Amino acid sequence: MNRGDEMLVVPKDCVLWSHHQPYAEAVLDDYTTVDLDRWNNRLASLRIPARVYATDADGEQIESGIGHIRRGDLEATSTRLNLGPEPMLNRLYLCAAWLQSHSGRGGLRRFPDVRDPHDTTRPFDMIVRALDACERVPTLVETGAFRNWSGWPVAPGVGHSLMSLYGWAIHGPGPDRPQLLDTYSAASLVRYGWMVGAGASQFSVRSYARYSNLIHRWAGQAGTKPEIVELWLNRDWQRRLGRTALRGEPSLW
Repeated sequence: MNRGDEMLVVPKDCVLWSHHQPYAEAVLDDYTTVDLDRWNNRLASLRIPARVYATDADGEQIESGIGHIRRGDLEATSTRLNLGPEPMLNRLYLCAAWLQSHSGRGGLRRFPDVRDPHDTTRPFDMIVRALDACERVPTLVETGAFRNWSGWPVAPGVGHSLMSLYGWAIHGPGPDRPQLLDTYSAASLVRYGWMVGAGASQFSVRSYARYSNLIHRWAGQAGTKPEIVELWLNRDWQRRLGRTALRGEPSLW
């Protein structure tokens, strides 16, 4: 961790807010509404072998119409959605649909085309290698020389926020779990004194590791989960932008 990061102490407002947020409701039940036809028609037209699934109002799995995706549905350990025997690309696009449809998350709102534009015969080899790299240990947030790959995995069409969310989804709770790299959350950290020289979309993997590790450290100081700290950072920035409260969102104070 950067020496300057060690000087940053979790804000008291974050501690107070975090203690009133049940993890299952605030994080895992954080849902968004998704137009499945828009996603799946686009996937089919580009011949990308993936589908986006969601649930209807009764909790049944669907792949057309308007559906709901919970953040907890993204996790590899979740049994709520059946992503089939080859879930890798399906999970990536499930993460993309949640991230891009969520009104409370910053970042680009573009369709991620994961085809390799330079290899028309095997257009998905590169993205599969990238997703394989995300599943390895050490993870994205460990940048020591012992890691046999460096930087962000080369993943066509996949930005840093989506890559971080996929990393979060496939790794379970623990000190090295990648945390969601959110534009609002990163901006909020900078306001509280974190020194970084680029916006979230230009983060090096080392900057991302610092970001994720600091969130973990603040969670330890606050006695809460790192996802709750990241959520507070996100909401705090939106409050400063003057945005109205999100659906059912409790006040920060």
